[in-house]
Amino acid sequence: MNDPHVVALIYRIDHGDTIDYSRAERLERDEPRFRLTVEDNNARFELKEHFSTEEQAREAIANYIRIWEFDATLQYGNPDSFRLEFVKSEIIDRSPSPGHDRVSVRLGIQGTGSAKVTLSVREYPAPPSDIALCPEAETMHQRYMGYRQQREPLPSMAYFCLSMLEDPPITDSGNSRKRGARKDTAKRFGIDEHVLNRISELSSTKGGANARKRKGTGQPLTSGECNFLDRAVKAIIRRVAEREHTRNGNLPVLSLSEFPPLDDQEPVRA
Repeated sequence: MNDPHVVALIYRIDHGDTIDYSRAERLERDEPRFRLTVEDNNARFELKEHFSTEEQAREAIANYIRIWEFDATLQYGNPDSFRLEFVKSEIIDRSPSPGHDRVSVRLGIQGTGSAKVTLSVREYPAPPSDIALCPEAETMHQRYMGYRQQREPLPSMAYFCLSMLEDPPITDSGNSRKRGARKDTAKRFGIDEHVLNRISELSSTKGGANARKRKGTGQPLTSGECNFLDRAVKAIIRRVAEREHTRNGNLPVLSLSEFPPLDDQEPVRA
């Protein structure tokens, strides 16, 4: 090609057998650098800027895709619920030589869907505009997904995420504070201290066979407590990403009222 120009990049929504997007409605977004259309399990990024190579174009939207996958998998609590796999690029020659085609299509991976489905959704997960990724958020996300894949017990995962929240890097703002102070953590992230206290209590004193500490081995978590820990950890992971986006701006406080009550007292067997 004499003057190649990448018009669009096409990605396929890849997912495991626990979710079905076949009934999801068309999703459209007009972003500063591209127009996004999601339909029939395909995401089309129509680029507004000039890129002469597929590699340059993909790099330009890579962070957008990472944030989208981060938020969608956190929303569903499943690392296999939403992944964007590159399929092809649409490239034109803005100055084609006589007798040569103006359009070129480069293919990426190809794949097949899965047959077993347990959740059918009406909407594609929307790309978030209120979060940004940082090492802390990504590490906590990885640990949470490990728990969801049964690679780690709930109590240890929850306590790890709480510890990371309370013991941020030295480079974080407000270095004069006492590191790890729960009240300071609650203030910085806009999380009611009672939420953090409950995560700490449940992950430290209960768990049955999966307990972090010996004193918790005789006290299995109830289904209500498991549900609370799961939801609360997801919320604080997202809050870390929200704070990264706002750069220390004010955020609405996460309170206990936003999480399920501990009504169900049926112990969960390990």
